[in-house]
Amino acid sequence: MMKKVCKSKRGEGYVDVCVGVVVFVMILVIAINIFSFITLRVEMDQIADELLEVATYNGCFGSEFRDRDADLLDQYYYYDISIDADEYYNSAYKRVQLGHVMSVTVTVQTDIKGLGVFKIPVTLSVTRSGLSQKYWK
Repeated sequence: MMKKVCKSKRGEGYVDVCVGVVVFVMILVIAINIFSFITLRVEMDQIADELLEVATYNGCFGSEFRDRDADLLDQYYYYDISIDADEYYNSAYKRVQLGHVMSVTVTVQTDIKGLGVFKIPVTLSVTRSGLSQKYWK
């Protein structure tokens, strides 16, 4: 079938092939974007899990948390984080009492690629929460 269309001398076959190639390339670009978003989301999950593990183990969003955040920023890419807890034992030091919920949100701003001069901004975010494992006296 494709050989007949390509060998046709009327020109319709060439147009059909060109349109088919353009459609194939567009589908390929969309597939690559979806794959890159999935990969980015997995990395964001890892970052959020590691930050939450440090925070819940120490029971606070203190220096260990900030050190781990700086290490991850060096290892991965720039991201924004927001931290929260249901109730702070000591808000000056961001300490959370044993058994209270702590949460970490990682947010990344990116663009859909492959559309030429058009840039479509996309914001991806991941939220993880856990319980504080430290008892403060």
